[in-house]
Amino acid sequence: MSAPEVRVQQAITVCLRLVHEVAVLRARVLLPADGDLPPTMVTLEPHGPLLIERPEGTVEVPHHELPHGSEPDVPMPDTPELGPYPPFELAEGGVVTGMIGALDGLAAALRRMAAAIGPEAVLACDLTTTDPQRPLGVVARTGDPVVVLIGDDVFELPA
Repeated sequence: MSAPEVRVQQAITVCLRLVHEVAVLRARVLLPADGDLPPTMVTLEPHGPLLIERPEGTVEVPHHELPHGSEPDVPMPDTPELGPYPPFELAEGGVVTGMIGALDGLAAALRRMAAAIGPEAVLACDLTTTDPQRPLGVVARTGDPVVVLIGDDVFELPA
């Protein structure tokens, strides 16, 4: 894929930022169909290939060919909240503890990045926890509450 449309470039930029700056376990961006543009899912895991999935097939970009550390060629909002976070601790009843402000800051950054891509874009990432079998999922879409996933449990973050 030599010259993807802007929204795919933005999705790639978001995935790279989340993997490099936040050290997520997996970053995903879902781009819904838009006019002639098909629905697209962009996925990246640390040290893995970038996957660009469309109805006609999947493009796999090897990790060593990704633009690590380069400035994006597409407009993206400033997100000063991003940074590597220590593993979150999960307790019963959806209680999540971690670095003060980390989850709220990440939620705010995801909302801004989703808005930059488009109104229907969905951003998701999995974060490390003190229980390696239970990552903390965070999902954001413009206009909707940010959702936190812990196993099969789903919680909305207050806006």
